This record gives sequence, C-alpha cells and structure tokens, in this order.
Amino acid sequence: MKKNLVLLSALVLFASPAPAVLAVPMCDGPPFDHFNADGTPAYDEIGAAENAERRLRARGIDANMTRFWNGCIQTFVDDGSGHQQMKFYDYDSLRELR
Repeated sequence: MKKNLVLLSALVLFASPAPAVLAVPMCDGPPFDHFNADGTPAYDEIGAAENAERRLRARGIDANMTRFWNGCIQTFVDDGSGHQQMKFYDYDSLRELR
C-alpha cells in the first residue's frame, strides 16, 4: 500500500507541470540573443518593444509598459474600468494570445 502511494505521488509530481507548460504562450519574436560581428546586439529589445507598442496602438489597443516574454509581446491594457490587464500578443500578427 505504501509503495503504491509513493508511486502515485511521484506520478502526480512529474505529470503536473506538463499542462502548465502547455499553457505558457510561446512566440517567434525577435531573436534578442543574436549578436553582430562586433559583439553588439543584433536587435534592440527596448526599441522593438516601443515599435510593438506603436503597432498595437495603431490597431486601437492602448498598450503600455510593453516588453517581451517568451518571444511574445507582453503589455498592459486598460480593461475599460480604469484597471490595467496584462495581455500577450503575437509579435508578427499582433493576434491576442489567450
């Protein structure tokens, strides 16, 4: 009985993170880990975030405090009641990720 409980506990422990990993948004945003021959970053993350924020605002999305997370655009948007809500968008299509 004790052996079965240990095996069941181990199974739950190792199986539990899988659904959480699948729920994490992943995107093909700019490769900020690439560098030019002189060692400077090939992409400017701050500049890319500002550009993404401008693109979102052009679509009527009042984005602010924008940055990148797992290649996705992570930004805060007013939810209409004066509160900020964190949202994720695909870098290329600007499609909201849920």
